[in-house]
Amino acid sequence: MFYTDSGREISYYGAELGEKIRRQHPDASKAIQTLNDLFALLLKAWRRETAYPSSQKDPLFNLANDPTYGQCAITATLVHDLFGGSIHKIRVEGGGTHYFNKIDGQYIDLTSDQFSLYDIPLDYEPNMVIDRRYCNKNKNTHKRYLLLAKNISELIAGEEDDDGADEADDESLNGAEEA
Repeated sequence: MFYTDSGREISYYGAELGEKIRRQHPDASKAIQTLNDLFALLLKAWRRETAYPSSQKDPLFNLANDPTYGQCAITATLVHDLFGGSIHKIRVEGGGTHYFNKIDGQYIDLTSDQFSLYDIPLDYEPNMVIDRRYCNKNKNTHKRYLLLAKNISELIAGEEDDDGADEADDESLNGAEEA
């Protein structure tokens, strides 16, 4: 079970595969081996500053209750970098876009809660496959991706320090592209 900072139970689309889908690149720290490991860290790493710019400005944005709001593009990119598969994009109600992943033939959406929380329907098909390079094309998206990766690395380093590790392992996000 996962919980938001407000104490609300939260999950993601494809969570039944959360322990089965394994990381593509070795993680020496063992902090991120499965999708569930990553999701648990993301719940602590997502910030207002990592959200899509219009989400950041939304006066109703409540990170404690809705941490996935506006986090889809950078999260889908990170999932791709760590677990492989492909990145997909769909149009959503109201004309916006939403990004998610497909791994081993299964759709995975770590930010689906931003829709299910408000009973907004989300259809994963039809969709467009998005090239990984497209996700870093926008400078703001790339900046938010790097901030999210930094937040996760700092969380892992803090957990390792709490466990008595002498030195934080900077390899925890090894395999996550930064270019």
